[in-house]
Amino acid sequence: MKPLKSHLNLFFAILITSFALTSCSNDNDDNNFETAALAIKTKAVTSFNGLGRSTNAIVDVTKFKINIKEIELEFDDDFCDDDDDDDDDNNFDCSQFNGFYDGDDEIELRGPFEVDVLTGVNTITTVEVPQNVVFEEIEFEFDRNTNPSSDLFGKTILIEGTINDVPFVFWHNFEVEIEIDYEDSNQTLDISNGFNSVIIEFNLAGLFSTVNLSNATDNNGDGIIEISPSDNDGNRNLANQIKERIKDYADLLDD
Repeated sequence: MKPLKSHLNLFFAILITSFALTSCSNDNDDNNFETAALAIKTKAVTSFNGLGRSTNAIVDVTKFKINIKEIELEFDDDFCDDDDDDDDDNNFDCSQFNGFYDGDDEIELRGPFEVDVLTGVNTITTVEVPQNVVFEEIEFEFDRNTNPSSDLFGKTILIEGTINDVPFVFWHNFEVEIEIDYEDSNQTLDISNGFNSVIIEFNLAGLFSTVNLSNATDNNGDGIIEISPSDNDGNRNLANQIKERIKDYADLLDD
């Protein structure tokens, strides 16, 4: 998978996501580890209209959740010292993570991690990392939620709101991966100062401008426009269009 470029604003929604690592050192200096808190911060525009093919649809979003199945943090090559052939005391033996984080050069965090976009701050988890750790790549895997008690259960994305004042629900269970790769050695992600973040910008308006939401129907007459791969409102093709659009954008970001 190739690096994520600055045009990530072509993805899901108009929002800014900040992937933050806030760390504090352990009392035990012998292990050279510290605890990092991983959080996602979001800000969303929840109303838009006059967008391309959706010109006649006024959309207001009241709920927006996404599910992250897994997050991978890959150590910078210069941070790891697997062969111990040099005299650089700053290099860390990343092989000790093998068997604990399922890799000798990365940390794999398994979810599900639910992100409520409209709340602003979502603490994902905490993890033990080497002090002054440097990462060169972060990968997010979006997939369906496996928590039966969650309103995201069986879903990857859930958006609720109104289309022209009629309540709507859109959900899908697609799988997609997004990778942020710091090719420039001056742009690696480190937490040596206790905090760092990655800014990710999405664009729901750009996504929905390519599908005609004004044609969404409520065929079963229950007062809610349902858009999903299994809805009974006649919107399954529309749900598939949105899914394919999301995947197309994800593919573009990997080019």
